[in-house]
Amino acid sequence: MTLSPTALSPNAQGCLYMVIGSLGYVINDAFVRAATDEGLDVYQALFFRGIAMTVLFAAASQVRGDRLTRIHLQPPLVARVAAELVATAVFFAALVRMDFANAQTILLLVPFAVTLAAAATLGERVSGLQYLAVLAGFAGVLAVVRPATDGFSVWSLAVVAAAAVMVVRELATQRIDDDISPLPVALLTAVSLTTFMGLLSIFSGWGPVTLRALVFLGLACLCLMVGYIFTIQTVRVGELSVSAPFRYTTLVAAVVIGVLVFDESLDVLTGIGCLIIVLAGLFAIRLDQRPA
Repeated sequence: MTLSPTALSPNAQGCLYMVIGSLGYVINDAFVRAATDEGLDVYQALFFRGIAMTVLFAAASQVRGDRLTRIHLQPPLVARVAAELVATAVFFAALVRMDFANAQTILLLVPFAVTLAAAATLGERVSGLQYLAVLAGFAGVLAVVRPATDGFSVWSLAVVAAAAVMVVRELATQRIDDDISPLPVALLTAVSLTTFMGLLSIFSGWGPVTLRALVFLGLACLCLMVGYIFTIQTVRVGELSVSAPFRYTTLVAAVVIGVLVFDESLDVLTGIGCLIIVLAGLFAIRLDQRPA
């Protein structure tokens, strides 16, 4: 399947795919949040979404003939799936209880934390300037979280915890054998998430199921598929160093969605924190482009 418009250069295609994929993920989160606003429990909503995702990934795996065998179930893959379960459960529990834009902003801790974790566990070399970019990114997140002020929400710490678990997920993903197709991994993750969210929903309770909530979840599922497909396609065209900065469109989208859909307000300090995070991320990407 070719997604690329022939009129665009490979790098332009990569940037376009990164924007579409990033927007797919953040809009998916917004639709799940909207479904909970309709009365669904958050884990109930994720359970329903998981069923749809499992069916779609199973159908795609069947068509492509991709299989995940027992020999593929190595510790890195198991660790990745386990981290995905914990991160999803914690993040969405916080997402429905705090400002949408703030939750998405804090989640941008992940690329900075991955840099530190890669240096500590994988022996990757990190320069002084890269450490400076990481510190600036953390400073931006602190401006959003504001732990020492009256506006602090304990759920902000839950998002920070989810981001930490996502770092574990990324490190585990790097250790998965290259010969394992991503599609069966996605199917395994979808099955595991659906089962886990179903179990959690037994304890958290179920809300009334409305047609409007189900429509939101159906749209969330489609957006998640768009995010998955286009972010994969991003690495297959053009240079990733060119398209990577466009992942920060999620921050812009999150702020716009928070203001227009969830009636949130953007204060000055949060805006400054967002700007610091974006600039630090762009600076870090620029450093990665420099020859060793």
